[in-house]
Amino acid sequence: MPHYRNGRHIIVAMLLSTIIIGGGLLLRHCTSATTGGNLSEAEIQELAIFNRQMQQRSAADSLRHRHLNRQQAPETFPFNPNTADSATLLRLGLRPWQIRNLMKYRNKGGKWRSSDDFSRLYGLSDKDFKRLRPFIRIDKEPNGHHTTEDTAKKTTRHFPQTEKYAEGTVIDLNKADTTMLKHIPGIGSYYAGKICRYRERLGGFVSAHQIKEVEGLPQGIERWFVIEMKPELHRMNVNEASFRQLVRHPYLNYEQVKIIFDYRRKYGRLKSWNDLQLYNEFSTDHIQKLLPYFTF
Repeated sequence: MPHYRNGRHIIVAMLLSTIIIGGGLLLRHCTSATTGGNLSEAEIQELAIFNRQMQQRSAADSLRHRHLNRQQAPETFPFNPNTADSATLLRLGLRPWQIRNLMKYRNKGGKWRSSDDFSRLYGLSDKDFKRLRPFIRIDKEPNGHHTTEDTAKKTTRHFPQTEKYAEGTVIDLNKADTTMLKHIPGIGSYYAGKICRYRERLGGFVSAHQIKEVEGLPQGIERWFVIEMKPELHRMNVNEASFRQLVRHPYLNYEQVKIIFDYRRKYGRLKSWNDLQLYNEFSTDHIQKLLPYFTF
């Protein structure tokens, strides 16, 4: 790309030079022709103005060419991205739009706390970061020990530790809320909410082993849960549920729901899952998983 740009500027400069030389020859010819009365004084002045304009354009193009050359050879020297001004950043080779991103980040209170942290500048390429990294200098924050102490106090105040259940404790998986779930070792606020959302989509648990279907939980987590003999499940009517309601269930995917709707459209209401047992998507084992959660 740099070779292409340099070639383009050379061609433009040659064209402008040709125009200027041609304009000069034309002006000389027309000036000499005034002795014969071919051009008026006003026409001669107009040609002179045109010649000056061509010279000014040529000078401006030469200035832009020198500016581009300066951009292609950025400087490298120690700098602090938290305090450097725009002129300094330009010398380092950053583009104007990158500098604007940097200034916006600083104006909003953002700071780079290490050399590697500077790689987060929006729009900064890996190549430019590797070139600038050895020259980045980050000043240490004053009173750093106070900041650490304050952070520790905030952590203790905002995130109190939850007392965990003793080993051997069991709770009902269908009735436990997020508060109860957070008392189980290995479960915090995030996974407590995830378990409750999965239970709502499923319609309830029929076995404690189903808890393992929630991704990210520690091994052996099912030992903390029990299921009552006849759990109250939320069952969905296959023939009346919408496409969105069916595909939201954890045990049905898009292709399976599409088969259900195609069957309903062609043959009417399904009487049982056996109506779909000829489809590869509905194996015997999978139908057994679906039985507790749907009606017809």
